Amino acid sequence: MDKTLTGNTMLLLGALALAGCGPAELEKESSKKKSKYSRGAKPVLVELAEVTRGPIEKILERSAPLEAEAQVEVHARTSNPAVDLLVEEGDKVEKGQVLLRLENDRQKNDYDQAKSQLDKEQIDFARQENLYKDNLISEQDYRNAKFTLSQRQLSFEEAQRQFEYTEVRAPIAGTITLRDVKVGDQVGSGRKIFEIIDFESIVAVIHVPEQYLPDLKPNMEARLISNTLGEGNIIPAYVKRISPIVEARAGTVKVTVAVKELGALRPGMWVDVELVLNTKQDAILIPKKSIVYDNDQTYAFKLHVNSTNNVKSVKRHLVLPLNADKVHIEPTDGFVVGDKIVVAGQSGLKENSLIRELGDPLPGETNTVPATVSTNSSAANSTNAIK
Repeated sequence: MDKTLTGNTMLLLGALALAGCGPAELEKESSKKKSKYSRGAKPVLVELAEVTRGPIEKILERSAPLEAEAQVEVHARTSNPAVDLLVEEGDKVEKGQVLLRLENDRQKNDYDQAKSQLDKEQIDFARQENLYKDNLISEQDYRNAKFTLSQRQLSFEEAQRQFEYTEVRAPIAGTITLRDVKVGDQVGSGRKIFEIIDFESIVAVIHVPEQYLPDLKPNMEARLISNTLGEGNIIPAYVKRISPIVEARAGTVKVTVAVKELGALRPGMWVDVELVLNTKQDAILIPKKSIVYDNDQTYAFKLHVNSTNNVKSVKRHLVLPLNADKVHIEPTDGFVVGDKIVVAGQSGLKENSLIRELGDPLPGETNTVPATVSTNSSAANSTNAIK
């Protein structure tokens, strides 16, 4: 009977000791975990993204102003007052269309007189030619008559040109971009009075380093981007011409890029030109925003998870770009699909820095209450059982 009581008492004391020591042990274990991180910096909150696979373009970027290849200044070719203005800035015109009429009284009179003299001389020459065929005049008289006719013809053609100059016509089809004359102005010969631009001939001329010469091809895809038109406004374009020579001093090749659709582009705008040198359909891609720079080298921080305690840290990996676009980089090696890399918060990271994602608990933070309750409950049950 005494032995039984003694055994029960020992069991009760053991249970109470277990119940008393449980929370302390858990707290001690928790403090051990926390002590590991209290010695260094707290885990850095970051955003992660996966390395994926997809298409990427090899792009060469340059900037250039837009210019029109078909652009002409229209000058007056005779001196007279302006009497009839037929176009205004912004008007579209066809080649040969009359833009301005000048007073033409003198030129019209000279033309009529030259035409009359030519008609008379043609009749005289026809008579002289018949006489020459009948051997009624000498060859010298015939040649003189022929020479006189040619002179009258030249005089008529000159009078006709001067008369036609009183109507100023468009030398090309396009849009009137400048009007520097008004009705009543005394227009002098050689004065600039209009400017015409064919907007369909707008191009961007860029200079490409000669190392890219093997990648350049006529009609290859290109894009124009203008900040004036707003973000995301991309205009399809193509390579219209490639210079057959390399500019020796600069080591560049002149490339002319034309647009497929004019849209809102205008001559004089500065645009970013993107030449699509090559497209790879199945490339390893890492986000460009993951890149950090150190002494002209590029790096990315890759997630490393400790298999024992699931603690997250990062390793810094050198990124050697093979191709790049505005969003992604194709690295030469060092990354595989599924790798997670830091895309936000990397400014505060170093090699082996501890990290956590949004929603992750701080390392060492564990909920010990359920364990404590469970232990006390077990102790109570043991006591009840003894009773």
